[in-house]
Amino acid sequence: MNRLTKDWRFGNIYSVLGLLFIGYGVFALGGYGNDDDTYRMLSTWNTLISQGQYVPSRFQGYLIPEIAIGLASQIGGFFLANLVSVVLSIATLFIFYQLLCRITTPRVAVLSVLAIGANPFWIIASATSIDYIYAAFFFVLGVFLLVDQKFKWAALIFAAAVSSRITYGPMAAIAYFLYFFYVQREFKTRSLLVQSFILFLIASAAFYLPVFFASGMTLSFLGIGPDASGGFVGIIARFVYKNIYFWGLPAFVLLGAFLFQDRTDLARKIAANPFQNTQAEKLIFYGAFLCVVYNQIMFFRLPHEYGYLFPVLFSVVYWIATSEKVKRIQYLSLLIVLQIVYGLIFNFDVIQTYQNDVNPKTVHSDSAKVHFSIKEGVLIRDLQWRSTYQKYQLEEFYKKWGK
Repeated sequence: MNRLTKDWRFGNIYSVLGLLFIGYGVFALGGYGNDDDTYRMLSTWNTLISQGQYVPSRFQGYLIPEIAIGLASQIGGFFLANLVSVVLSIATLFIFYQLLCRITTPRVAVLSVLAIGANPFWIIASATSIDYIYAAFFFVLGVFLLVDQKFKWAALIFAAAVSSRITYGPMAAIAYFLYFFYVQREFKTRSLLVQSFILFLIASAAFYLPVFFASGMTLSFLGIGPDASGGFVGIIARFVYKNIYFWGLPAFVLLGAFLFQDRTDLARKIAANPFQNTQAEKLIFYGAFLCVVYNQIMFFRLPHEYGYLFPVLFSVVYWIATSEKVKRIQYLSLLIVLQIVYGLIFNFDVIQTYQNDVNPKTVHSDSAKVHFSIKEGVLIRDLQWRSTYQKYQLEEFYKKWGK
């Protein structure tokens, strides 16, 4: 790489990340956020320091975000708690950029980072005190360390991702499984990889000991919350709708066009045996493919929060960035623009949601009907909701704990 290329590469990524940092930082000034899980995590921290007892915020607890968000909040309020999310988000994008630069051009890698960073739900998670960014950060860092064969650190970081969101455990296992075939002929490396995987399992289990004991030394914490509003039809409707509106309708149509144009190449890669004539590119593609399949299965079980789809966001952007058949620059640029419009300007929506409670307490709806309308951008809507949902959650939190 010549000096000019190197300067272009780092000059552009630092400018992009600096711009995202400022944008996320401004958005982070709006408070802890609307997600009720944030206030559950803060309550977990307050119970821990005031009573010396660990009470999980939810089923699995998610120990690392509970402690990190609680401690940051105690020291610096929502300013510091949100700032940690901003920093972790920017770090995640930079690590992903470093990974992409090994398999594509710096320009494509920069646009890929922007395509992820411009997603409105990624922005919301990056600028509020919620756990999704913690899991994404640790997982992407774990992949980076695994590829660099820093196996012990990779094991511990992957375990931290599992502690942040337990659904990242199978994805870490997929990464280990595929990398095993990449180094299978190198006995020493293969042995170190197996040891790393064992360490990952032990460390992950250790992170869940507090919630295990808090659950009466049972595995009841491994359950998931119900989301049965509307029955099976309701689950299908939410699954389809949220997969579309995770991107926004125009961007989803763009992705459909990409999949159609790249269908032959994608089908060939999926049909190919990744373990025959093993190559890094084939294994990485299969890792992204399995990640999408796994996350869609899990999301179908509980089509609840948009943050569950962040692994899909990274995988789809990776597919575009490494495609050999389509104009990657144009697709990534359009995806960025459409997501910015979706977040800040307008949302062409196809349903109208309703809540049964006269004074709604959370952002989650109880029912919906088909209704075509043009609404405000997702980020604008999230800020507008602060006066209702964040206000209610804060009032309830302060009633219990005081200011």
